[in-house]
Amino acid sequence: MDSTLPDDAWKDSFDRLLDPRPQLRERNIIKKNVRASFNIDSSVENSNPNLLSFTEYSSQKPQAIDTADKLDIKKRGNSISTPSEKRLSSNLFHCALSPITGLKLDGLQNADNHQLKGTEKKQTRRTAKQVIFEVNTLSPEKSSDSIVENKRLRLMLPNNGFRQSRSSLVLQPGKWRKSLISWRRTNLNEVPPGVLSPKPSFIPRAVTSEGLVACHIAQRTSAHLNEISEPNKKINYETEVLKYCAQSKPYKFSTAYASGKMIDPCKIGEGVYGEVFKYAQKNSTRTDIVMKVLPIEGTALVNEEIQKTFEQILPEIIISQELSKLRTNKTNSTSGFVDIYNVCLVKGKYPKHLLSLWEEYDEEKESENDHPKMFTDNQLFIILELKFAGQDMSAFTFLNAEQSYFSLQQIILTLAVGEEAFQFEHRDLHWGNILIEKTDKKQIDFKLCGRDLSVASKGIKITIIDYTLSRITVADCCHYNDLSQDDDLFVATGDYQYDIYRMMRDELKNNWSSYSPKTNVQWLSYVNSKLIDGVNYKNVNTKVHKTYMQKLKAFKKVILTFGSAVDCVRHLHSFN
Repeated sequence: MDSTLPDDAWKDSFDRLLDPRPQLRERNIIKKNVRASFNIDSSVENSNPNLLSFTEYSSQKPQAIDTADKLDIKKRGNSISTPSEKRLSSNLFHCALSPITGLKLDGLQNADNHQLKGTEKKQTRRTAKQVIFEVNTLSPEKSSDSIVENKRLRLMLPNNGFRQSRSSLVLQPGKWRKSLISWRRTNLNEVPPGVLSPKPSFIPRAVTSEGLVACHIAQRTSAHLNEISEPNKKINYETEVLKYCAQSKPYKFSTAYASGKMIDPCKIGEGVYGEVFKYAQKNSTRTDIVMKVLPIEGTALVNEEIQKTFEQILPEIIISQELSKLRTNKTNSTSGFVDIYNVCLVKGKYPKHLLSLWEEYDEEKESENDHPKMFTDNQLFIILELKFAGQDMSAFTFLNAEQSYFSLQQIILTLAVGEEAFQFEHRDLHWGNILIEKTDKKQIDFKLCGRDLSVASKGIKITIIDYTLSRITVADCCHYNDLSQDDDLFVATGDYQYDIYRMMRDELKNNWSSYSPKTNVQWLSYVNSKLIDGVNYKNVNTKVHKTYMQKLKAFKKVILTFGSAVDCVRHLHSFN
């Protein structure tokens, strides 16, 4: 009798489970290819360049592993730069914690559900569409249990349709719209017809004349607080926009913004809805102007999104102009909201010199937007001319915590003035919407309820921008952005910022027309937290830095007890 032990006798049951033998098929386990990281921060530069085997349970019948499932060794280039689909159209490694993908996180999967894009679509990894199909084909008596038991599947089926779980939607801190829209496009627009189709209320969509489908961030709404004497009266929104532009008709784009009128122009940024340029005007003194170009009313998709209408752009013009006018208000005044010089409606193709600036930016920084040469002679644009107000808080380096502490006081007073003047709530005050510039002024002046207040500048001035989600009451009309059906924003993770959106929803009870200045306090809590452990400091070992850092931490403990920014002012300035 042969007493020789088999070759695998020394292995325990776990080792046998990992052994790629035919037993895997008996256990209904399928090999998967994923990229694994050896470092907890999961950044691209320290990730394992090899593709490692990963096991995942499947509800399908046992089947042989074909050659496409075998270990595939991929080589990685030595260059490390911010990923862009134009540069890395395949094998782009997405990771929820990756600092290298900080500027473009297209709906990242969590650590146990990483997926690769590009050329591996034909391999054994399952796309969102395939996973949805598999869930839909589960037997009724087993489908819900299978979803709960299989943690790697990470799908939920709420009453209002299909969505991925909270852990699968990780957005970068700060500007989130492009990341969220891209995530929606990648993860939701792939749903095949008839397979767990979400209800229209779940994903706001619109079908273009070309038959393409685009997803919207929730649209802005205006509602009169008092009953309207003529409820059926139609508003000509184009006429209203022209009135706020002080025009009778659109100007020709190439004439209104000819190259001779712009000194040292350059493109400085971009967004989902348009381009941002900077140029100077020289009158008695040189004035730097930020020029935001927003296409409207066209039928063509711009950056794969539907263009805004006159009705949608009008409230944003009104909010920008009314907040800018607070500089000269005799009762409640502040210069903390972005100064808007002019609003202009233009028509026609992009001027050639702006096209050249766009191409220079694209060559240097790889633009993610569509080339503006796509626009025709009939295209309309809204041009916002704004005062240049420095760089955003995420990129700014404070001298010490004293400087940041007094910058927070500027933000608090600016919001308080907005509350008293217009029942204003910003509702999206992340650090990308706070601009900082150096100033020679020793004090920043405010007026709140007729009382003069001043804050030490400590060498910097704060400006609040971007009122896309803001709520404001002007002339008995409430302008707000209805987020009640924008579920994706409220399941996003990745930063304290995304907790604030959920806190706002709870505070407002999902009624986004209602006024609750507590939302401003919630965002102040976020800003205070960023000043403690998010922003950059130059001098961290000085006594003054440590003293004011303790003040920031002390304020953090009490800030959420206040009901409004005005209450915060009362606490900090003994204001009654």
